Amino acid sequence: MTEAATGTSTAQIAAPAGVSPRKVFWATWFGWMLDGFDSAVYGYILVSALTELLPASGIEANRANIGVYGGLLFSIFMLGWACSMIWGWAADRYGRVRIMCWTVLVYSVFTALCGLSTGIVTFAVFRFAAGFGIGGEWAAGTPLLQESVPENTRVRLAGWLHTATPTGLFLAALVTLIGGSFLGWRGMFFLGILPALLIVYVRSNIPEPAHALKVRPTFAALFAKNQARTSWAAALMMTCIIFGLWSSNFWAPTVIITKLVESGSSQAEALRMGAVAGLITNVGTMIGCLSMPWITTALGSRRWTAVLFFAGSLFSVVASYEIAIAHLNSLTLFLILLPVLGFFTNGVFGLFTIWLPEMFPQALRGAGSGFAFSMGRVLGAAGPTLIGTLAAATGSYPLAISLLSTIYILGLPFIAMAPETAGRPLAK
Repeated sequence: MTEAATGTSTAQIAAPAGVSPRKVFWATWFGWMLDGFDSAVYGYILVSALTELLPASGIEANRANIGVYGGLLFSIFMLGWACSMIWGWAADRYGRVRIMCWTVLVYSVFTALCGLSTGIVTFAVFRFAAGFGIGGEWAAGTPLLQESVPENTRVRLAGWLHTATPTGLFLAALVTLIGGSFLGWRGMFFLGILPALLIVYVRSNIPEPAHALKVRPTFAALFAKNQARTSWAAALMMTCIIFGLWSSNFWAPTVIITKLVESGSSQAEALRMGAVAGLITNVGTMIGCLSMPWITTALGSRRWTAVLFFAGSLFSVVASYEIAIAHLNSLTLFLILLPVLGFFTNGVFGLFTIWLPEMFPQALRGAGSGFAFSMGRVLGAAGPTLIGTLAAATGSYPLAISLLSTIYILGLPFIAMAPETAGRPLAK
């Protein structure tokens, strides 16, 4: 693979002795894929779960309350994810592999425990803890991959790493489509324990990168004079894409289910169509992630790639929700536009699996990547709650979603602040 094909230097940097790049890629990929599954399940069973849990907590399960509490629980999950920034620092200090395994264990156990919830409070606690584990897997796994593969394949594999997310979303949609009615919302959450099986493989097959145990970083170093601009630029860019993602295409199943139920369809039929919408959206996401290494190469710039995807995200959200649903009342057009929505709003994360680790020296790579991703969730966590609140106030999910998509415009200055790393080898 040449520099033109990968966007990186052709200098060969050998992987650590005894490490197969393929093994490292698939170990990190499966970790990210399975937590994508865990994250996506919630969107498909939100209505069913809250229909049971709200009355159990003394709250009427009407449309407005499902919107408000559904958004609030999204935000609680994201706040748990946001609080996970400590995992990245721990991965720098104690080892990428060890910390990745702990994060997988935490999110697996607490996702399964969601299926035992007796009310909104216990459900919220378990969602917060699951988010805490999920948020850490990326901060440990992405640096592990970038530091364990040759430089001439690093960008390509890093870009493809995010294909794990749409695959996890595909799997969640497929399981919902095939067995959602049979398993019920509790059974769907019980499946969340399965990622714990990955721990056995990772611990026995993937060694730590050679340097990982030699560094003793401090978290404060992220905000030193020469590093602070990069740290904050990265975090604020992540805020915009996380806010935008969780305020747009993750609501597509809910919009479709609500619209179909109101038009007289059964909940089972509406649930199936919600799952179909998830599958369609993730076709676009998968295409975006697979093509990301070549898109960044063609543009010759991480920054211009970000601008392209921010602009595309804004236009695809407005076209899908405000035009197709709100103005034209066309579910058919909405479904046709969903792959475009997925390509931009979720495919953009493929850029950041490449770009974020490149922004930080190796002693701060886990901490920096983890801080950016997690702080993005601290600030982006308001998105789902605002969607639910605005939808309840206006009576329109599409209008609420379209209004909040302006977050992509606010993100453009942060792209300009971030360092351009295209064509440079991974910093040491």
